[in-house]
Amino acid sequence: MSRQKRQVAEELITEVRRSQLATDRFDQAVADALGLNRTDMRCIDVLEREGSQTAGQLAEATGLTSGAMTTALDRLERLGYARRVRDSTDRRRVLVEITDEAHNAAGELFGEIASGGGRLLDRYTAGELELLLKFERGMRELNEQQAVRLEQENRARQTRSSTA
Repeated sequence: MSRQKRQVAEELITEVRRSQLATDRFDQAVADALGLNRTDMRCIDVLEREGSQTAGQLAEATGLTSGAMTTALDRLERLGYARRVRDSTDRRRVLVEITDEAHNAAGELFGEIASGGGRLLDRYTAGELELLLKFERGMRELNEQQAVRLEQENRARQTRSSTA
C-alpha cells in the first residue's frame, strides 16, 4: 500500500470511529428523551426497519437471549412503544410490532438527522454513493461477524465459569 493510500485509509478509519462515537452519543440522547435504554432502542430500530417479528427473530437480530428479550419487550409494552399481537395467518404465533407512538416519537427525534443526511447524500453522484454503500455494507458485515463470534465466546466463558 502506498504511503498516500495508507494515510487516507487511516483518516477514513479515524472518521468512521468518530462517526460511531457521535452516533452512539446521539442514540443515547434519544434513548434518554424516550425514557429507554440502548437495548430497547435496538429493538425499536429493528422493528422499525424490518417490521413485525417474533420475539425469537428480534432476539436473534439484536443479539439478546430469550430471557433478556422478554424483559425488554415487557418494558417496551409497558411504555407503549411495542405490542405483542397474534399472527393473523398462524394464531399460534405471536408477533411484536412497533406502536404508532414509538414511530412518531422516533420520527420527531430523528427528523433533523434524516433531513441533514438527505442533503449530504445529494452532494454525491450515484457512483460515489454505490462506493460508500459497498464500504458501509462491508463494515457492517464485518462487525456482525465479530459480534457473533464474541457473543459465542462470552456465552461459552459464562457456561464454563458457572459449571466450575
